[in-house]
Formats: sequence, C-alpha cells, structure tokens
Amino acid sequence: MKYTHRQYGINNNKGALLKRGRGNFPVKFIMPIITIFFLLFILFSTVFAWHREKSITPYGDFCPRCSHYGTCKYTMSHDDAKKAMLDYYHKKDLTVEIESKIGRFIRAKIKNEDEVVDVIIFDRRTGRIRSIY
Repeated sequence: MKYTHRQYGINNNKGALLKRGRGNFPVKFIMPIITIFFLLFILFSTVFAWHREKSITPYGDFCPRCSHYGTCKYTMSHDDAKKAMLDYYHKKDLTVEIESKIGRFIRAKIKNEDEVVDVIIFDRRTGRIRSIY
C-alpha cells in the first residue's frame, strides 16, 4: 500500500505558504516595533520642570529648633514658629511673609527682595518645612 502526503496532512505546495504569509509579515512584526520605538521616544523626551539651581527649601527640611526626626519638644506658638522661619531664611538672605495660619500649619511666601521664590507650609508640631511652590 502506498501512502501519499495528503493522507498525513502534509502540504508540499510551497507557493501556498508564501502567499498566505506575504500580507501579514510586515504588519505582524514591524508595527509592534514601531509602536515600541514611539513609546520609548515619548518616555525619554519629556521636559523636566524643575529649577536647575539649588532649591530654596530642600524636600523634608526641618526647623533648627526641632530634631531631625520631625518632632519638637512642644508645639510651637505662632510667634515662635514665625521666629524660627525668620531665623532659617535669614541665613539664606531671604524674607518671610506669613500668608495664613490654619491649625498647626502656617503658610508663608519666601521672597528675595520683591520676587517670590518659594511658598512653604510650616508644621508647628513637627517643625517640618515643605515647599508647595
């Protein structure tokens, strides 16, 4: 008995394979590659919006009257907090203008002459100074 390739499901017709894959090859492999390059281009070409110079108030800075761990021996009064901020920024040749006092927080503008260079929130309980500018 003679077996043929059709009985085993083998297709020796090479032209059929080329015709079937001809239209799908570029779309199947090139489009994902183009998409990946496009996404990488978007990710790595962003514009960073921060000051190039040294920041006025470093992130997580603290009042020198309190400890490094964000605790004070007592909650400062508004006057003590104002004096602490004036002392802290006077060393940097800046002035402090209090905007508002809400609970344990004080919001203030930091100025260099008449130009606002930072806006901060001062926590009277922990002594932390946070820039919100």
